[in-house]
Amino acid sequence: MNDITYNISEHFISIQGEGNFCGVRSLFIRFQFCNLTCSWCDTKYTWNKYSGNHKQFAVSEVNDLIRENNSGHVIFTGGEPSLYRLDMLTSEKRKYHVETNGTIIPTQPLNMTLPDGSVFTREAMDEEIISLFNWVISPKLSNSRQKINSQSIEYWAEKKWGIFKFIAKTVADIEEINTFIENFSIDKNRVYIGIEGTSRESQLKPEFADEIILNGYNYSPRLHVLLWGDVRGK
Repeated sequence: MNDITYNISEHFISIQGEGNFCGVRSLFIRFQFCNLTCSWCDTKYTWNKYSGNHKQFAVSEVNDLIRENNSGHVIFTGGEPSLYRLDMLTSEKRKYHVETNGTIIPTQPLNMTLPDGSVFTREAMDEEIISLFNWVISPKLSNSRQKINSQSIEYWAEKKWGIFKFIAKTVADIEEINTFIENFSIDKNRVYIGIEGTSRESQLKPEFADEIILNGYNYSPRLHVLLWGDVRGK
């Protein structure tokens, strides 16, 4: 266990801008490396070992970081957090959240080589621990130009300790989401839909929000974008 390390791009205090804990003051820990390359990704600097600066942390160092920051909520984001042993990063009196693309099953061992040659190998995470986390699963629609891992989505559809968050670029994407949740028998109450974009103007589309609501979904504003625009550390 002592050789487990974490590549961290940045960490900061802000508010959760999206999903079912929107507005909550949180410590964000952003991991470097991702197994996807979504066309509209707003954190491309986390994709690989060449895309941005990052630092390697030991388990104890990450846990010290969590304890030293006075926040009751800790959000693991990325990049793709499930490349790492998140079940080793737990401290009492904290609520943990994971923002994942949903392509990796955390309770299975992982051995993955990314396009830049980086190899990620980890043991399965302890489900008893991670079932206490708030998992935000963000399957990528066709607008991201990525493939969906049906096996992993079936896994997440059966778990009750997470929500599904989709990013839509146009109203037409809602039909794709309808098909998706029907195929995987996902309860609409667990689904949040946000609007793609990193400018304030991109988020101010009330008619788009109306369509999301009319289709029976939760609307997920991007509060950090509305407040600060396209700014890192927010």
